Amino acid sequence: MFLKNKFIFIVLVVLSCQPVEVLKPVNIDYSIFEKISINAKDIEIIKKYNSVFSKNNIEYQIQNRPIDVIVDWHKKNINKIGDENKLVINIIDSSISKNEINNEDAKNYEEKTIFKYEIFYLVEYELYDNSGFLIANTTVENSRTTTSKKYISLNETELIINELLILTIVDFVKEAKNQLSNYMSGYITN
Repeated sequence: MFLKNKFIFIVLVVLSCQPVEVLKPVNIDYSIFEKISINAKDIEIIKKYNSVFSKNNIEYQIQNRPIDVIVDWHKKNINKIGDENKLVINIIDSSISKNEINNEDAKNYEEKTIFKYEIFYLVEYELYDNSGFLIANTTVENSRTTTSKKYISLNETELIINELLILTIVDFVKEAKNQLSNYMSGYITN
């Protein structure tokens, strides 16, 4: 009996000493995304979005917040050319939410509830001349969702959110380039 208990104790100690996978922080390489060049002397980014503390809003629980990602993309990928005009970028919304939903497609022995993650961006672009008159404006809206099992590790959750962030910013860049080309065509160069 003593030998059996000792064996179980040794097995538990060995299993508990297994290495834990530690994720390194994900650094998003903004150089892989498309760049936009605009005829403007100045570019101003205004963060109008204020996150709401709620059960579903998870912005302060993750490493790469959507507001930081969208601001960094604008700073690194919108190039100003020319010596007149001013581009004002208003970030109105950049939220991420996590909601518990019913798994409609659940089969036997699968979880009946899952998590749905959603990122939403709403950005307004305004181009002013040197006198302060509005020349052109457009709004870009983008959202993307994904789901995960309810009971997963924190590392898996972070991986899912980072993948969702990257896919969302790719979609946003395509839509922003399309909208800016349509509504500010005389001021955008490719």
